[in-house]
Amino acid sequence: MPKKASGNFDQVKYQNQWIKENMSEVRARYRNEFVTEFKEACKKLGVSQSEVIRAAMEETIRKAEGK
Repeated sequence: MPKKASGNFDQVKYQNQWIKENMSEVRARYRNEFVTEFKEACKKLGVSQSEVIRAAMEETIRKAEGK
């Protein structure tokens, strides 16, 4: 496990390493107006943008698997 120069466990370094090894980003660019509408819609519905994107990704995976 990562250690600081003082010999103590370095939590931040550990977390950053874990993220690097286990997480990926999905990026997309859309027109400002579209993004603003999306953000406002999420806010009105009380859901996070991440929740909506994840649900769409999961649905796409299910469709591709024929479920």
